[in-house]
Amino acid sequence: MATDDQQQNGSSLDEQQAKTVLRKSKAVKDQVTENAADEKTVFSPKPVADNRTASSIEGDLEQAVSDKTVIATSVAQKIVTLGEQHQDPQPLAIDYDDATRISFDNKPLAANIVQHGGSDITIQTKIGDPAKRETATPKSSIRLLKGRFELQDILGVGGMGIVYKAKDLLKVEAQDRDPYVAIKVLSEEFKTHPEAFISLQRESKKAQHIANQNTVKVYDFDRDGDVVFMTMEYMVGQPMDQMIKQYHSTGLPRNEAWNLLHGMCLALIHAHSENIVHSDLKPGNVFVTDGGIAKIFDFGIARAVASIDRSHNEQDRTVFDAGNLGALTPAYASREMLLGETPDVRDDIYALGCIAYEMLTGDHPFTRLPADEAYNKKLKPKRIHGIKKRHWKAIEAALAFERKDRIDSVASFYKKITEKKKFNTTLWFGVFFTLASSGYAYTEINKKEQPKISQAELMNQLEFKVRYQLLQENITRFLASPSFSKEWQSSLWEEVKNVEKLFPEKPTPWYFTTKETIYQLYLEQIKSAITAFNFSSAKNLINNAGRYSIDQTLLEQQKNRLAQQISLKEKSAKLNAQAARELAEANKLAAIAKQNKAAQSAKAKVITAANNKQNANLFDLAMDNVNKQLTCTQRLNMRDFKIAIEKLRSLDSSRFNKSEEQITKKLASCIVVMGQVSPDYAREAKRYALLLFNNNAAIASLTIKEKDDCQLSIAGLGSRGSRAVCKDTLKVGGSGPTLVVIPGSNKIKPFAFGKYEVSVGEYNLYCNKSNACEPFLDVESHLPVTGVSISDITGYIKWLSTTTGKHYRLPNKSEWLYAAQSSGNRLDQNRNCQISSRGISKGKELIKTTIGKQNSWGVVNYAGNAQELVYLSGRKLAAVGGSYKTSMDVCTSAALTNHSGDADQHTGFRLVRNIDGS
Repeated sequence: MATDDQQQNGSSLDEQQAKTVLRKSKAVKDQVTENAADEKTVFSPKPVADNRTASSIEGDLEQAVSDKTVIATSVAQKIVTLGEQHQDPQPLAIDYDDATRISFDNKPLAANIVQHGGSDITIQTKIGDPAKRETATPKSSIRLLKGRFELQDILGVGGMGIVYKAKDLLKVEAQDRDPYVAIKVLSEEFKTHPEAFISLQRESKKAQHIANQNTVKVYDFDRDGDVVFMTMEYMVGQPMDQMIKQYHSTGLPRNEAWNLLHGMCLALIHAHSENIVHSDLKPGNVFVTDGGIAKIFDFGIARAVASIDRSHNEQDRTVFDAGNLGALTPAYASREMLLGETPDVRDDIYALGCIAYEMLTGDHPFTRLPADEAYNKKLKPKRIHGIKKRHWKAIEAALAFERKDRIDSVASFYKKITEKKKFNTTLWFGVFFTLASSGYAYTEINKKEQPKISQAELMNQLEFKVRYQLLQENITRFLASPSFSKEWQSSLWEEVKNVEKLFPEKPTPWYFTTKETIYQLYLEQIKSAITAFNFSSAKNLINNAGRYSIDQTLLEQQKNRLAQQISLKEKSAKLNAQAARELAEANKLAAIAKQNKAAQSAKAKVITAANNKQNANLFDLAMDNVNKQLTCTQRLNMRDFKIAIEKLRSLDSSRFNKSEEQITKKLASCIVVMGQVSPDYAREAKRYALLLFNNNAAIASLTIKEKDDCQLSIAGLGSRGSRAVCKDTLKVGGSGPTLVVIPGSNKIKPFAFGKYEVSVGEYNLYCNKSNACEPFLDVESHLPVTGVSISDITGYIKWLSTTTGKHYRLPNKSEWLYAAQSSGNRLDQNRNCQISSRGISKGKELIKTTIGKQNSWGVVNYAGNAQELVYLSGRKLAAVGGSYKTSMDVCTSAALTNHSGDADQHTGFRLVRNIDGS
């Protein structure tokens, strides 16, 4: 339908002709996009359609070719696997890897918690059988919050509290197939803060306010007695810092990295539009779901931009001041944050640039140096190869050390990394207009009775039609999502002015109707801002709203309302300031009185101590000194203890001799206590004590055991990093294989298990130190050792047990399967097994023992690479797990073949070690 203005001018332009122009223009652009995407497929074990884009699949293929250790696996396999798991009426669940359960007997929970990078939420995930895990939970360990939420497992811990997996009994009653939520409970330490309840409430409110598909959803907050908590969505996946570690040598697959970066940008754009700065953005605060969606969390330390905070509430600023709380991560904090300057959205942009660089390369742009140190050293990030120049320019601008040089907004950053090369529409329109005008001229020649319209007039009419329709579409799109951000308001006003410029006289009725609609939207937004005490935003909205309406009556009402609210706030502030001054004066007087009282009390104590010193028996005082040291409340200083004993002897030798037996018994007990924590220190204390008490029998008989690093406290935590694994020291120098502690079950005791297959380097150390075998000289030391017989392996096990003082052995079949399958048994889809399909081949040779995805207990390469020897009943041998020569479809942890024990090139082994006290 033609515009009113064109109807009045008697234009003969056909409405359908303008629509055809727009449609063909879009068709040309779509065709360019389609031609750029070269459809390719990736091997999938099951014939299920891949739901990724062609460019994403092609990116995975390129990544597989460039790195032999990584193979692109079809998303369809994930969909099939998850679909099979969802057939059970219970939902996918996140389980806590520690075998211990939660205690609610008012004892500290620290023993069951693993701190992770200072993040407010640390989530370790795995998929298993929820029914089995619930049955294993002791009834005494379950606690209900509000009679509704049944706490089950710890998902993580952070600065504000602990996050639990919980079952919503109300959903269970309603037969909801997904009754699980995540609950953050305020920690005991944080609850001592007088504003703890308000802090959690504001975190909940901010998280709800900025919620979208790329932020962790927060449902509500509540309290049950003295327990303050917040309910959140329950997710399945892994933190981004773990993904980056997994791809440290190559960086994430490019398409996956860009997809995750886009999601993070959308979350930050939305948060910044609400004046929320994250202030501690880092990979540990980004969670990647199994569906490949990036979700930012831990807005608990985020705060509003300073200008907004000052006009809102000083108390809010104090509670959420990230700088005051020290809540920042140096490697990702901007230089301004480290210098203590006011937060700015560009602080998040610096962190976003670091994360983007790390996802694409696997390395931090400044080798994890804080921004101020990197600035002083004049470091520059190394150019990322394999990405487009405009993408690199965007990342480089985000990593600028100074705010004035940094890219101004996440929206600008997002536009630069997503924009595509523009199609030359000018040339196309020129050709079209030439053809259109030629046809029109031909018609006019054959219709002599019609008035002639020049080619220039026709082109002007069509251009006007296209421009007007595009402006209408742009304004409609703005009104569909009224964010009222600075960019939104500026862009909308620019479009409205452009419409007005199209009409030299009076615009169409649509123009005036639309302006009135915008005006009403502004009025509603102004009302909301005033109600929320966001006065600065309200002033800005009022200034901008006036340009959309001649009638300012309603706007004046809001101005008056705003002035009243500001006046009330100023009066309240004055009263509060006066009360604060009076309270400060009262506290000052109370402090002076307290100081005077303390001085008098201290003077009295000095006089009393002097009198007691004159009257007390010197020997009793010296004995008290000795007994205090022997309470063993802290590490015993043997030099101080020697001085106290020698003083006791010199004062009264006869009384000392009578007390010596009691003293040595207490000392022996104290040394035993120290030995449980530090065996080396206890041995030194024992040597010192034997010199002091002339080889006393009670002390000489003490036995101090070596501390076993493979303790039950790290059982099931082998995937958590270097603190959750253990190694035994060799008497000949060096250390044994890296071990993880496998938790026990009803049938199997806990045991230590090789995290990796025994490597060539570890076996060569045995050959060189014992001279019992010939080392492998031309084989890479990090490859699994193969080509050894069972007799060679037995010799290595005996030598390892002798040089460590621990009992090593080959695992039996039950132990190996239990450790390999762990809980959930999520098989590594990139395992080193035989495959050749559609140009993709794998399993040609052995790879390093450390390459591969670890299971939930930390075991790597439990399927594929080298098959591993285990004992069956009757000391018969078998090889399990399959090898790089095994076909991918049967290459699983359950693969088993009988074995003669003779050496071959695809059979290796890993070891089991007994745990002291198990």
